Amino acid sequence: MTKHKTTRGLDDAAPRHAELTSLVRRRWTVRVGSANVLIRGARPRDLAAVADMHGRCSPQSLLNRYRKGGRRPAVVALEGQLREPLSFVVVTYGGTIVATAVAKEDAQHGRDAAEVGLLVEDAWQGWGLGRELLSHLAGAALVCGYHQLIAYPGTSMRAVQALLIDVGHTRAVADAEEQVHLHTYLTESAALGLGPVRERLAS
Repeated sequence: MTKHKTTRGLDDAAPRHAELTSLVRRRWTVRVGSANVLIRGARPRDLAAVADMHGRCSPQSLLNRYRKGGRRPAVVALEGQLREPLSFVVVTYGGTIVATAVAKEDAQHGRDAAEVGLLVEDAWQGWGLGRELLSHLAGAALVCGYHQLIAYPGTSMRAVQALLIDVGHTRAVADAEEQVHLHTYLTESAALGLGPVRERLAS
C-alpha cells in the first residue's frame, strides 16, 4: 500500500499552544544591523522575488542550504517551498526578499520531526538574521505539533549546530551512508521564539 505524505498545517497545533497559532504567520519587524526588515509568511506570488534572491546567493551559500553542488533549485521546487504552511520570507522596506526559511515534515524521521531549511542572502549574513529566523521557525514548528528539527547542512555543520543549540537539545547523527545531519529536540520554551511574541515582550 502506498503511503501518502501528509502536510502539517496550523490547525495541527497542540491544545496547549492553540492561543499561539495566530502568531505563526503574523508579520513582524526586526532590526538587522542598521536596517529594519519585515518577516512574514511566504506566499506563491513571492516566487519571482525568491528566485531573484537565489540568483544573488553565492554557490557556497546555496551548497550549505541545498547540498546540490551549489546550484539553485528548480523553480517548481521553490514554488513548492513557498506553499508550505511554515514557510517564511524576509523583506526589506524596498520590497526585496533577502532570506527564506521553511519547516516541513521530514519523511525519514516521522510525523513529529520537521526538516528545516534556511537561506540568507550573502550581503545580509553576519547580522543575526539567521538566528532570528531560526528562533521563529522553531517556535512555529513546536506550536504546530513538531517535537524535533532535522537539519542537513552542507559544509557549515558547526555554524548550523551553533544556531540550533539556541532552540533545543542538538546532536549530530550519521545515517546509513555516513552523512551527518543534526537532530534538535525542542523544549516548551521554544514557543517563546515566535517573532511576534518577542516583539511584544520587547515593546
